[in-house]
Amino acid sequence: MTPRLRAGLACAGVAWAALSAPALAQVSGYLPLNLEPALEQQVEALMAVAGRPVMTRPIAIADVYDALPAACEVDRILCGAVRDSLAGWSAAAGVTSAGVELAAVSSDAPVGRDLPIPNRHGQRLDSAWSAFGNAYARYGDHVVINAGLVASRGSTSPSGSFVSIGGRHAQLDAGYRDHWWSPLRDNSWLMSTEAGTIPTLTLSNSEALTRLHLRYELFYGLLSRSSDISFDGGHFAGRPRVFGFHLSTEPAPGWSLAVGRLMQFGPSPRPASLGNLWKAFFQPARYDNTRPGFGTSQEFGNEQFSFTSSFTLPGRHPVVSYVEYAAEDTFHAEGYRFGNSALSGGLYLPAVTQRLGLRYEFSAWQNAWYVHHLYADGMRQDGRVLGSWMGDWRTFADAVGGQSHMLAVAWQFDGSRRLDARLRTLQNASYSGTGYRRAYDFTLDYWRPWRGLGLGLGLEAGRDMFASRYGRLSAMVQLAPARPARHAASATVPEDDAPATGSSGRFERFVDVGLKSGRMKYEYDVGAVPAVTSTFGSAHLGLGVRRLYNRHSDFGARIELDNVRGRPLIAVRAIDYRYRVGERFALSAFMGVARYDARTVALGWYAGAGLQWRNVLPKWDLSFDFNVGDKLQRDKLAPGESAGAWPDAYHSISARTITFSRRF
Repeated sequence: MTPRLRAGLACAGVAWAALSAPALAQVSGYLPLNLEPALEQQVEALMAVAGRPVMTRPIAIADVYDALPAACEVDRILCGAVRDSLAGWSAAAGVTSAGVELAAVSSDAPVGRDLPIPNRHGQRLDSAWSAFGNAYARYGDHVVINAGLVASRGSTSPSGSFVSIGGRHAQLDAGYRDHWWSPLRDNSWLMSTEAGTIPTLTLSNSEALTRLHLRYELFYGLLSRSSDISFDGGHFAGRPRVFGFHLSTEPAPGWSLAVGRLMQFGPSPRPASLGNLWKAFFQPARYDNTRPGFGTSQEFGNEQFSFTSSFTLPGRHPVVSYVEYAAEDTFHAEGYRFGNSALSGGLYLPAVTQRLGLRYEFSAWQNAWYVHHLYADGMRQDGRVLGSWMGDWRTFADAVGGQSHMLAVAWQFDGSRRLDARLRTLQNASYSGTGYRRAYDFTLDYWRPWRGLGLGLGLEAGRDMFASRYGRLSAMVQLAPARPARHAASATVPEDDAPATGSSGRFERFVDVGLKSGRMKYEYDVGAVPAVTSTFGSAHLGLGVRRLYNRHSDFGARIELDNVRGRPLIAVRAIDYRYRVGERFALSAFMGVARYDARTVALGWYAGAGLQWRNVLPKWDLSFDFNVGDKLQRDKLAPGESAGAWPDAYHSISARTITFSRRF
């Protein structure tokens, strides 16, 4: 059987499964993605109020309807506004959104510097106009034809043009459907809207499966033509293939975990069969890395991985915390450790007050993201990276790490007007010798309805990674805008922190203060240079939230700050579990990611366990934890460092922490 025939049979099987799944509900449409900010923010606020984590985008309309009952019990005004905004998707056919932007642009950057606006479907910063539109036609319950377009100067993409077949358990989307695989709103390491939408065949579900609340998304797609693909000592041109797999679960209400894989491979003569894909997917350290007797001609291709966790405390003033750990490669041929990794996290407060919403996100990454020895263009579509916008805010193919921060504030005026402000900052590392400066990007957008339209004024200003300054003043008109809404003052969610017996649970916010001591093992060149072990002591600070689900179990998230031998150690507990034993004691176990600020940034897994004495004083707990930072890997790229036998070094940290926790 030929590879093409096997691929055709696989696609036919997927389509048959989508069409023949039992008890299918109606096929679902999707919200726009990074096109209508007012509507998108409104829906994400509603999902937070309802306690529904958002792990992928675009958000399915069916998911929003599922969240409405829980949200309506807490905030009837927001619920009604979202319900009205979704009315355009309930007819047999219609235009769901459209908009035009005109801008005056100023920049002192040299001619030829092609800098994109982050997450805007490939739109250039110097583009004086942009436009988008989306429409659909429904044929029965299980077929929808969608038509869409996103255009700007030098970039046109049929984003939103695809055919949907199936239903809630299995929906097949064929065409230009967007993919965003992260709970973060400003950054996604694997798939985002930084580039124009790629053509894909996507299978997913909008209704969770089994008691584990499983949600899946997998796709096969084609990237734009690359002129520099390596094979057998030479180079050729072609269109690489890309395969994506994303799986999430919700083990407890409001808490979701997910893994994602993105694989770039082919075209022929590079390995491109389904058999090659299967082997590389399940054994990446063996088939997707070179080793003695297995060179670049046998290597499958380029691969990326992500692990994400999102934790939501619902109610009148919901809190959403989330973390993403992503990697571009495996580490020392070990499939469960990663090199060239990245760490991102964020906090979303959609209703700090009735009018004010707040979001903060940070990211830190090592080198080699979107740079690859087999594919000179990396994971790109028409020159833009598929994932994080940071990959386009640097010199092309420069393997350099860095860090970024984003702060966004949304202010609702009188129920009809809205002001959004956002500040981004990015700093690429200096070891590449490129001369990067800290980049800043500030946006201010004002929105108001007018005769069935949405009118907006926008200001964007900043400086890029080489200190060139730019500015944009824009005016926007949108069709069918979201109906403005303020958060209601009434709620049914209790706000005390007593243990709960219901499935919805109650929650705690807490601060840890204490001391940490332990050992650090530093291996500069594994097997060639002896390891160096040292001890340390540090003051300790932690900030966290937890939700009490039943008589014994809590789940939560936490960030911890320490100082290890004069350098910051930041650890994020993506999984923070506590088992209460009676009224006075509790056992804990946790897992997450740690970042150590060594000569270059070191990243790796973080885990541990502990014992807690509850209510030593009213609302005060005493905790003792044992924790491990497992081989936090860094690249040997600091000035004066030699590569040695391995291009990376790692730090292994084992420590004990004693803390007092104050609950709020």
